[in-house]
Amino acid sequence: MGTFKVNVDISAHVAAVRDLQSKQLPFITAKTLTNCAQDGQAEVRRNEDRAFKLRNNWTQQGVRIKPANKNGNSGRIEADVHTDTANRATGAPDYLGRQEDGGEKVPFGGRHYIAVPTKYLRQMCPGVIPQELRPKNLLGATGGRYTARTRKGQIALRNQVRARGFEFFLQDLKDGHKAILGRYFTDRDAYPFYLLITEAHIKRSQLEMEATVASVVNARFERHWDENWRQAFASGLKL
Repeated sequence: MGTFKVNVDISAHVAAVRDLQSKQLPFITAKTLTNCAQDGQAEVRRNEDRAFKLRNNWTQQGVRIKPANKNGNSGRIEADVHTDTANRATGAPDYLGRQEDGGEKVPFGGRHYIAVPTKYLRQMCPGVIPQELRPKNLLGATGGRYTARTRKGQIALRNQVRARGFEFFLQDLKDGHKAILGRYFTDRDAYPFYLLITEAHIKRSQLEMEATVASVVNARFERHWDENWRQAFASGLKL
């Protein structure tokens, strides 16, 4: 059987591929970086759910991304994952940054104290602290008065709030700090449910957001890159 030699001119196809690559490269790069940022964001949010006792989805929503732009910024095409848990209404700063690196926490918005839950409150509420037992509600109520004898036999009147069978009131401590005390209505002794302090040191958490994002990007970049090019060739070339 004879052998046949056939010449095919593929120059137009090669030119089309090169043209597609040159035109699509910035877009593919930006799309791949954005895909990786989205994956990193999702993984950080999952880690938050495991690391913290979240009362709502505010903390997870505070992990955000900036998509990459194919036109670049100062010649660079980049996407980023960042935190934004600042509260514009109250003036509270972004707290996730301190969880990543550690740092000092101080009162904000004209407040003078930070309320720290004690073991007594944690025993009552091992999970998320309910709204009725949060400091703002315990200190903000005006109903009721609590009457008690001081060591000198004098009558002391204190603001009192009732919740879950407990009477809560603000108390000055011997060390100069303040506390929100709670006493069950059948008991005589009161216990601290919140300590009110003027500053607190936040330890670096195990969340490790930067390391998490880096790991996700390194693991998934090639997969997103190949898939985005596959889609581009599938829709951009008619062979």
